[in-house]
Amino acid sequence: MLTRVCSRLRIICKLPESQKKHCVYKKGCHRALIYPTMLLDFCSKCAPHCWKCGSEIQNSTLFCSQCTTLQKPNEKNYFDILGIEQSFEVKDKELKTKYHKLQNVLHPDRFNAKNVEERDISERYSALVNKAYSTLLHPLARGLYMLQLHGVNLDEETRQSDPQFLAEIMQANEELAEAQHPEDVKELDNANRSTVEKLIRDAARAFSTGDIDAAKKVLVKMKYYSSIGTRIKDMKQKIGIE
Repeated sequence: MLTRVCSRLRIICKLPESQKKHCVYKKGCHRALIYPTMLLDFCSKCAPHCWKCGSEIQNSTLFCSQCTTLQKPNEKNYFDILGIEQSFEVKDKELKTKYHKLQNVLHPDRFNAKNVEERDISERYSALVNKAYSTLLHPLARGLYMLQLHGVNLDEETRQSDPQFLAEIMQANEELAEAQHPEDVKELDNANRSTVEKLIRDAARAFSTGDIDAAKKVLVKMKYYSSIGTRIKDMKQKIGIE
């Protein structure tokens, strides 16, 4: 039997159960293993289809236009999930608007009357949207994620080797350890924030020009100053500074 799907012939094999060997069909980009009454399709160039009714859908579609079923999320790219441009310079307002809109549509409570599989998809989709949002909201996490998209990971073994920079970090840590008064902590906090803001601008410039090596160096520095920022925040809470 032949059925036409996304402008190509699709074969469904009806061999007896005892003969369901590796019946292989090839045509153009299409390659498949055919079993009785079932086709396992490995074509990477074909348009996606609804997991429930088989209708052709767009990559960014949340619901099938034919059966209205919630589609399974594509976990490959957080920017695509939230429907924003892949850029380090994310607009917070746009990001939050997209996030709240998606969470309103995908909230598991909306799928209480659906079948188990669709309820499970809504829960996984909602969790994925949360993760994507929290990652892209913060500059450091966003930058590290963008490096991952380029195949670069800054793990715990990544170290800064610039002597001048290391001296600056050492001095900042010493000043924080020696801070005795709230005014001293506030001053260190302001200085650290200014440094981080400059690094954010440097990272934006590096990503916008496609200079991944430069972006990596900036983000290594940002990790150090982010750590100092966390220490300052803890100290402010300890001594009662808002």
